[in-house]
Amino acid sequence: MLVREQEISQIWVELLGIPEADVDTDFFDLGGHSLLLMDLVRLFNQKLGIKTDVLTLLEHPTIAKFTTHWNSR
Repeated sequence: MLVREQEISQIWVELLGIPEADVDTDFFDLGGHSLLLMDLVRLFNQKLGIKTDVLTLLEHPTIAKFTTHWNSR
């Protein structure tokens, strides 16, 4: 299943409580932390139907990098 940066961005914005998320800014630089990262995994599964893990998000910590990685699978 392909995902779009906009879909990922919307989840980040809701989770982090920020007005917008630049696709090239690291999750942790936007205020994310390890507990929120676990919530992000859960939300990706619930809202987008994709199963990922914390390690993948740590390796691809921006919206652009994660989206590119996910869509190349």
